[in-house]
Amino acid sequence: MNSTKPESLQLAYEGSVKRVWSSPGQADTLWFEFTDDYSVFDWGKMPDTIANKGRALALMGAYFFDRLSKKEFWEMLPSSLHLQLFDHAWLQKRWSHAVFNGLSNEGAQTHFRSLAQGADHVSDLKKAATDPEPVLMEVVKAEVFRPEARNITGNTIYFYKNDLTASRRLIPLEIVFRFGLPSGSSLIERLAKDPNYAGTLGLKRQPQANSFFEHPVIELYTKLEPKDRLLSYQEAALMAGLDGKTFENMIEMATDVALGLFVMFADRSIELWDGKVEMILVDGQPMLADSIGPDELRLMHKGCHLSKELIRQIYRGSKWENAIKEAQTRALSLPNKGWKHICKEELGAAPEPLSSADKVLVDQLYGVITNHLIRSEIFSKHPSLDQYVKSMPPKFISQEQVPAGPQKV
Repeated sequence: MNSTKPESLQLAYEGSVKRVWSSPGQADTLWFEFTDDYSVFDWGKMPDTIANKGRALALMGAYFFDRLSKKEFWEMLPSSLHLQLFDHAWLQKRWSHAVFNGLSNEGAQTHFRSLAQGADHVSDLKKAATDPEPVLMEVVKAEVFRPEARNITGNTIYFYKNDLTASRRLIPLEIVFRFGLPSGSSLIERLAKDPNYAGTLGLKRQPQANSFFEHPVIELYTKLEPKDRLLSYQEAALMAGLDGKTFENMIEMATDVALGLFVMFADRSIELWDGKVEMILVDGQPMLADSIGPDELRLMHKGCHLSKELIRQIYRGSKWENAIKEAQTRALSLPNKGWKHICKEELGAAPEPLSSADKVLVDQLYGVITNHLIRSEIFSKHPSLDQYVKSMPPKFISQEQVPAGPQKV
């Protein structure tokens, strides 16, 4: 194996929380380096970091990809008692679909290859958690065709030009799955504005706050635009450049993966409320890509958030968050000015670092979840999940009772 040390690779892309590395000698491969940086409210890099975050995300991502790739996992999924929460007839349609048949025969196809540290594959997770070398996720490379933004009559319009001849390309969508309506969900506001939207999602009745649906639903958002934008299925299908069968298979696969993750977390006494997955198209077939972990999922245990929502709670209601809302409103009538520029330069607002008490709490978050999920003390000197939740200040604990099951229709 070629060396995977960052200094021997070329930086292909750097986002607010992740670096992507490439190698001239391995044109079909990329390496993801998850950093300890974090971002909330689409702001980008925040003023401080979170201990162990990058390593924990790499280890958890590998754990999920590995389990989802095993056909044995899918063979057992329909018999999981955790799925008795959901509509039986709806589930039977999933189990009889060709996509699920493929999963139960071969496992999920993912872009994940291995974890690497230095010039070696990672085999000892505890050693990987303490070794100073960064942990890199080796993945299949896919072409990314970014949209062209044009200002037309004062409106910013994005034009997508996918190269349909590319053997591997990113599907430019964020595929969001939702199991229910927890506090803080953006779906609450959309349903309040348009009660008929529940029917668009395939639900038979108006959802209630802090309850599970009769089955999970899928929403689609932009992936490659400055701010995520909710799409209709029609717009998403055209934007992605997929034919009808491939688009349907993508939705089915995302739904099956969501159900699989729901069961994995339920086995650990953690509630999965919503999350997102991304996919690449390989030889005309959707393949699970990006990563899976607390930054992509909304997780709860005994009324406490165990994902990035915990950090959002810290900043929610702050002067900075209020300024973001105002800046985004102003930006609608000022297409030549980005909302971040307005927030910083015109409103003089930027995020403050975490307080010392909040920093201690957040620094333990990713290590606690990793240890609990993998059932091993990967990160030492961390409390158990129950000890961690018990240590949380009351402001982080929901007082609302969550029903044991979905609404019955």
